[in-house]
Amino acid sequence: MKARKKSTGVGASMQEALRALGPYLGLGLQLALGMAFFVLGGYVLDRWLRTLPWLTLVGAVLGLVAVVAKLWQVNVRLQQQRRRRPRDTSHGK
Repeated sequence: MKARKKSTGVGASMQEALRALGPYLGLGLQLALGMAFFVLGGYVLDRWLRTLPWLTLVGAVLGLVAVVAKLWQVNVRLQQQRRRRPRDTSHGK
């Protein structure tokens, strides 16, 4: 098999930037869609049960709880990675 030659230039730096941004773009999408899901779900139930705006407000609160829970989860994962990083690099080459 031939080894793939590393590309250089603007295209390569753009690919590296998108690869680095990928997890953060995914996180933003998860947060936005999670919030929208609960708010829209509350709104649909409000229209169906004719209780506007109460279930929409409940959906907004549940959406905020979901967003905070996801941010907490990401924070814990990042802290664990930071704690592991010094030990991983100390094993040398």
